[in-house]
Amino acid sequence: MDELDHACSFSGMLIPMNSDDRLILRRDAIKRGATDAEIARGLRDGTLARVGWGGYVPVKGDCELDEFAVREERYRDSVLAAVRIGGERRYPSHQSAAALLGIPLLDSDTSKVHFTSKASGRTTQSLIVHQAHITPTDLVEANGVLVTSIARTVCDVAREGTFRQALCALDSGLYQGRKRGISVDLEGVAAGMRRQHGIALLRSALPLADDRSESIGESLSRGVMMESKSVPRPELQAEVVVADGSVKRCDFGWRDSQGSLLVVGEFDGRFKYHRASAASGHRLAEDVIYAEKLREDAIRECGIVVVRWTWQDLRDPDAFVRKILGALRRAGIVG
Repeated sequence: MDELDHACSFSGMLIPMNSDDRLILRRDAIKRGATDAEIARGLRDGTLARVGWGGYVPVKGDCELDEFAVREERYRDSVLAAVRIGGERRYPSHQSAAALLGIPLLDSDTSKVHFTSKASGRTTQSLIVHQAHITPTDLVEANGVLVTSIARTVCDVAREGTFRQALCALDSGLYQGRKRGISVDLEGVAAGMRRQHGIALLRSALPLADDRSESIGESLSRGVMMESKSVPRPELQAEVVVADGSVKRCDFGWRDSQGSLLVVGEFDGRFKYHRASAASGHRLAEDVIYAEKLREDAIRECGIVVVRWTWQDLRDPDAFVRKILGALRRAGIVG
């Protein structure tokens, strides 16, 4: 039986699944006649993967995903398993809600499933239940379950980590809201968190959040620049009109005192290159890289300095800042 049947088979026994839900709970499998020995066999032969909380998922099809995507999918499955096994009146929140809502985060800890409950809080090896007030307006549906809203989710995340993680979460929430046509009221949610842990961190990042930051790499870049206090604040999604009249949009731009755009910056995550393939209908990596070279050449021909950086550069913040300042000095923007 193939994936079109939306089913998983244990030694000839079918466990029905729909196209949106591949999760198998042990308790359901046992009710349908499966045995623990059959489940163990599936784990040994690699046809099943454990996702915690007595949950399992079929591995078939995972080979088409990269390691990062598999890890993301397994964590979502873990959250859904915890929802099904856990009690009522607690809702996925923090990193767990972000996973179900499709909100990218910086260095998200996926070792635990997070819930928020008005009743009581507790922490175990694989679970954190946060005790906090929660209202119907704080909840939305994602993956068939109620989770904290985009605004509540990213504000919760922003209170728990570093400044860079907070900025990335808030940017990501605003961008996802804009992309989906959803109002994301960060200020309103933050106002209701006055006495909660980490509110000072949330408040420090909130005025700097920007829905024009379109990736975690861009947001992290901004965070590092801000913390350096030496890089002038860039313009986001700066536009360059090149010789043929077309408009090239760049992640960052810096202008001189007369308002002329002299430097543009591009975060190169390379992710799109790795995921591109002819089989998937996308351009091959070589084609994407060549097209990007032509685009960059056209921008340079306008007399604009182009500076690029990668995840590797961001791992050394001091070196990254020196690279940006070097480009700004060449253009005469800083001394």
